[in-house]
Parts: sequence; structure tokens; C-alpha cells
Amino acid sequence: MPIDDLISLTSKERILLYLVDFTNMEERYELPSDLIQETISYCTGVQRKHLSKYLDDLLRENLIVERKAHIQGMKQRMNGYYLSPAGYSRGCEIRERVGSVEVDVKDDGHTKRMRVCEVDEATPARITYCDIVREAIAHGELTLPDLLSIDAKKREALEAKERSTDIYKRALQTAWRDGQVTATERFLIEELRKHLHITDTQHQSLEAEILKKVAQDHMEFLRVYRGVLEVALSDGKISGPEVDILKMLRKTFMISREEHDQILVDVESYVCGPPGCIGQDAK
Repeated sequence: MPIDDLISLTSKERILLYLVDFTNMEERYELPSDLIQETISYCTGVQRKHLSKYLDDLLRENLIVERKAHIQGMKQRMNGYYLSPAGYSRGCEIRERVGSVEVDVKDDGHTKRMRVCEVDEATPARITYCDIVREAIAHGELTLPDLLSIDAKKREALEAKERSTDIYKRALQTAWRDGQVTATERFLIEELRKHLHITDTQHQSLEAEILKKVAQDHMEFLRVYRGVLEVALSDGKISGPEVDILKMLRKTFMISREEHDQILVDVESYVCGPPGCIGQDAK
């Protein structure tokens, strides 16, 4: 049956077929979200857990390019993938072969035979060759209602994945809020990661982003704490309400005793001169 010609496409061929619609990406500073792993996985029907392997194979074969770039609609830079010149030539060959395949498209009890290249023209919706291949693999047949709902299903799937990523990111931020993750927190995070189907690559990217922010925030907290210490020591002594305020700041900013002692030595030297000018209460 002709539809078997679509179902028999390999995963790497489906990736090349999908990416052939995106040209001149090397000239763009910002890449479309269509070129990140999450979208490529959905649009090609290649499972996310297997996609990295196929992308690595295509990279080694010099058929695709991997580039970390700003992605439309996303805050952090991510890896995007597009075809090399050799990959584009190969993708065009696959596209021409797929376009000539004749398939049966069912609609309201009727069946119409048409070539894949004619399906998009016969519908009001924008349908790519890769959409048609994915639907054929998923259902073993092509129906007009399914083809017409492709865009809506794609948006729904990607929005659901984005919500899952946001939930996981917030959980990671909570776990790292004090600058360290306990064994219990790590276990709970790992269970949530499995439940939300967050890949190792996604986890590593999100955690690196959060750790960078935690470090930046902590440096800012230390800077503010030092400023308060300098004001408190301006009269050569820390006493009364100043002691309580500093203790409250240390707790709020999660400043360790070692960090406090080091800052205190630096500030004392800066404000008072030689060590020993500060009262015992501040310590």
C-alpha cells in the first residue's frame, strides 16, 4: 500500500525532511522555536529520548549544524539545529521522493487518491510533508479531519510541554533557594523530572541557569550586607538594634558565619583601621 512508503522513512530521514523547510538559518541571530529539540521531536514524531542520538549521528555526518542561540519567545539561549549545505541537498532529495508518493486521504466516508505534494494544496490549513508522514506513522492512515487539526494539536502539545517545564523550573528554584539541595530534595526533584518527562539535557540547562542566578543573587546579598555593616560601624561600634538588624539580614540573605566573619574583618579594616576596634556584640 502506498502509505507504507511514508511509514518506512527512517528517523534521520524524517528529521532532514522537517528541517529542509528552514533555510538561511546560519545568517540569523535569533532562531525560530521550530528548531529546538522539543519542537523537532513533536513535528517529526521521533521520541524525545531518542532524538539526541539521531541528531548526534547527523552532526557526525555533517548533514546538520548545531548552534546555541537566542530562540524566539524564550528567555534562555538554547541549541538550535538546521541543515548544512550537504544536509539541504539530502533533504531536498527526500522531499522530492516523498512528494511523489500517492496516498489515500479519507474524508466523511469517501477516499481520494492524491500525491503528497497535492495534499497541502487541497486543504485550507498549512500542512507540511513532515506533518503528513507523522500522521501516517501515528495512525496508519490519513484522514482529512486529522490533517486539518494538525496546527491545533501541535500548539496544544507544545504548550503542555512548556507548562511542564515551568513547573519543573519552579521546583528546582525552590530546592536551590538556600544555595544547596538536600538528599530528600534531590530525590523529589528526580521523581518530578521523570513524571514530567524532562530530559537530562533540559534538566542540566535549567539547573545551570538557576545556579547562575543563585550565585548572582548571593553576591548581591553580600554586597548589600557589607554596605549595612559599613554604616553600622561608622561610629566604631555595633550595638543595640544594629545587632538584631544584622542577624535578621544574615538569616534572610542566608549568609554563613564564615562569610560574615570575613566581611566583618574587611569592613573593620576599611572603616576603623587596624583590627580590634569593634565591640564583641556584633560577632
